[in-house]
Amino acid sequence: MMGQAKVDETLLAAAAYLPGQVANLTRGASVTAQTNEILERIDDMLLREGTDKSEIILANIWLRDLASFEEMNGAWDAWMPNSGTPRRATFEDKNLPPMCAIRIDVAASRKSGAGQI
Repeated sequence: MMGQAKVDETLLAAAAYLPGQVANLTRGASVTAQTNEILERIDDMLLREGTDKSEIILANIWLRDLASFEEMNGAWDAWMPNSGTPRRATFEDKNLPPMCAIRIDVAASRKSGAGQI
């Protein structure tokens, strides 16, 4: 018998989850262009959630083709603060939406007091 997971609501309030970010304006463009668009949107979304990219604790990245990893990574490194990169996993997904080369999900801690219930 498997145990049931219990979700701590205070923990959920302390984190911002941004799943499934794909390019809209740059669909079909280079991996760099799509990555930059997504990262700019993530910046905006994190700010609305009371946090910023320095608080990202986890990122999952799906690439249509893993051969484009270095291109994506260059855009990521230029965007990420010098404080370092969070835990990050990159996967290949040939089933991304048409014209999308990349999808990014992130989870970030909220700044103290932000988003509290």
